[in-house]
Amino acid sequence: MGQQGERIFQATAERGFPDPWLSFGDSLCDEAALSTELTRAINKARKDPSDVTRAEIDGVFAAKEANLVRCAGILEQVLGDYDETGMWAVLDERASRLDVADVLETWGRTQALHPFPVVLKSLEFNWTYMKEHSVRAFYEMTRGYISRLQENTNRWSAAWGAEVATGTVDRVTAIECDLASIEAPMHCDVCKKTITALLYLDE
Repeated sequence: MGQQGERIFQATAERGFPDPWLSFGDSLCDEAALSTELTRAINKARKDPSDVTRAEIDGVFAAKEANLVRCAGILEQVLGDYDETGMWAVLDERASRLDVADVLETWGRTQALHPFPVVLKSLEFNWTYMKEHSVRAFYEMTRGYISRLQENTNRWSAAWGAEVATGTVDRVTAIECDLASIEAPMHCDVCKKTITALLYLDE
């Protein structure tokens, strides 16, 4: 075991995670970071409501929305580019040859700290989905996920607006929306690891 994983790791060590996948994963990590920042800003404003603290929240919401638009744009560009170049067929062929257990074993050396290793589970899901439905179908699913993250942000923004208007604190919506956002790196930062395994499979 570990032969494909070792080759992929070696290629990654030499070349790093390639763009646009690096930028895509990093941006979805920002989704979680901005959610944490937003939670802190809201908690601060609840304790000290003022124009300054509420303006800070507005700024974080705007940054969060812009970041998700950027993520969606990166993915749309890749979908179109790979359609034109025929890259999806190349990736489907490689996905069919990927030994998922082998590559997971290599990742498992460092990513199994918790009894439920979320990163490994996400990688396993991603590769299995690609094998069963195609690599492009996986990214079409990811497009829908980004859309739902945008809806999640809109829901949070509306709930905060209602809280300001009525004075009734809505902690449940904030908790739900924050949890949905902080999950994003577990899928979309992992995504750059998923695709890199296919891009570097034959290196």
